[in-house]
Amino acid sequence: MTDVTFDNGKLSALYVHELWWLSSSLIRKAEHLFEEARIPESGYLLQVSPELHSVIASILADAANIKKMIVTPSAKLNGESGGQSRLRKERAKRLKDLIGDIELEEILNHKVRNTLEHFDEYLDEANVKLSKAKIPPSPMAAYNMILSHWEVTDPPVYPVRVYISSERMFYNLKWNVNIGLLYDEALAIIGELKKLPGLDREEGPGGMMLRLDVPNA
Repeated sequence: MTDVTFDNGKLSALYVHELWWLSSSLIRKAEHLFEEARIPESGYLLQVSPELHSVIASILADAANIKKMIVTPSAKLNGESGGQSRLRKERAKRLKDLIGDIELEEILNHKVRNTLEHFDEYLDEANVKLSKAKIPPSPMAAYNMILSHWEVTDPPVYPVRVYISSERMFYNLKWNVNIGLLYDEALAIIGELKKLPGLDREEGPGGMMLRLDVPNA
């Protein structure tokens, strides 16, 4: 049986749109974060904001899913047929080719996914180390906080989910992610995708209805 490919699959049109949608989603959420995580004209500001940390988690999820669209293991995955494996690798290569040679330093960084998927493990690890430490790294730990600058406290807090607005950086225990760089890289992806026919719409990605009852070419 002939393989389903990036070009002949009945749902293949969704690959580019999914990449477009994920990148647009990341951009929209990051702009909301930048607007709401305020930087005062003078002095420092501390905000308690579980809501903005939910936005950050969603930004990281979008970035991790963008990476999965364009980077994939060469080995066959569990439960995957040969045809699916070949399509998955072709899809990743074709999408990577579509966005050209733009640098995706932060989107492709493994720490983006680690901060999402292994937080409980890292929290356990930090809890043990801090509880046994004779001298803690900081007198205070901060959780779900937005700080305009590290200098909000002296000495700086130990970060358990802390966003520094002036840096556009997210600190999560032993990891840190540059949200500003994720935003710039998503903008670069959109810039490349908008060169494709039909993807230069100002309103951005929407929905699609795809015919499944048409014979394959």
